[in-house]
Amino acid sequence: MKTLEGVIALVTGGGRGIGAAIAERYANDGAAVVVADLDEANARGVADRLRARGVEAESLAVDVREPEQSAAMIKRVVERFGRLDVLVNNAGVIRVRSLLDTSPDDWDHVQSVNARGLFFALQAGARHMLDQEPMAPGRPSGKIINMASIAGRGGRKLMAAYSASKAAAIVITQTAAVEFAPRLTVNSICPGPVGTDMWTQIDREWAEHEQRPIGSVWEERVRAIPMKRTETPDDVAAMAAFLASKDSDFITGQSYHVDGGLLML
Repeated sequence: MKTLEGVIALVTGGGRGIGAAIAERYANDGAAVVVADLDEANARGVADRLRARGVEAESLAVDVREPEQSAAMIKRVVERFGRLDVLVNNAGVIRVRSLLDTSPDDWDHVQSVNARGLFFALQAGARHMLDQEPMAPGRPSGKIINMASIAGRGGRKLMAAYSASKAAAIVITQTAAVEFAPRLTVNSICPGPVGTDMWTQIDREWAEHEQRPIGSVWEERVRAIPMKRTETPDDVAAMAAFLASKDSDFITGQSYHVDGGLLML
């Protein structure tokens, strides 16, 4: 039996990168998957690929910056599938700026998705999950997985707004875990540098700021990884699969580093 057979999962920011990899992994493990993304075409593309393989999959265009859209997102999932078992709050954005050059718009742009958006999507999902029957006798009623970052574990040069937003994600995870136990489990994942479009943006903006060659920041980060290879979205999806499965039922309030040993605490 597949580890997520019968599970209904919703992944925000699921149209590309880490979110798409999580949606694919969940589908491989037997879940029905709802792919939510600001970019409707990307979300639909991932859902279409899953449906072509016989997976139950839907796509939604959602802007998590707007709490009412997150509430509507949860409502639509429940109307379609009858329940929601796993919510992955993966949607995220970044701007690479020095602290003194970070504008109110930069700050608000990052916090509106990574902290505010995550918080209200979590809130909307939890409201429903807390009232539904457990996934099986003796199991939680639902699982929430938040995408944080090793950047949320401490200050990062040129990433004040982003690091602050990911620190918020970790604390929101811990608070929700305490408040929702034992009905729900709430955990977060802290990736390191992952080969996605976001890191292409980070490399470009960082290199421009320091007048370095494009690609040099990324290469520097990869060289520092003890496991001596680039982190992939599938590496993160593997942890997301574990946290969605029965094997993690007794784990809550934790933030797991998936970074090849880059940050050891």
